[in-house]
Amino acid sequence: MHQEGTRQHGPPHHLFAQGVVAVETLRSDLEVRTKFLDQVAAHTPDHRLLDDFGTLRVVFGILLKGGQDIRVDSLLAFAQVSLLQAVRRLRAMNAEVEVVAIRR
Repeated sequence: MHQEGTRQHGPPHHLFAQGVVAVETLRSDLEVRTKFLDQVAAHTPDHRLLDDFGTLRVVFGILLKGGQDIRVDSLLAFAQVSLLQAVRRLRAMNAEVEVVAIRR
């Protein structure tokens, strides 16, 4: 899960890039994947990823100003394009993608 408040931590396109890099790294780096799975096993010994590392799930949690809902027009144009590109890349790596609003 990647989460970010759009004002406190930078622009959302940075968040979307982090999600792509995370999945690319887990898919391509055996050492990183092994350490990640060891952490998963320590917290949730019966997690499905331990037996099947096929489909990953990336959840982008975004806190928008005023707690508004995530809609097509909630993000600036560049962030919308960045999200679309990130979703395409993540889906190509067999990752499901979800965008959720963070509420305070």
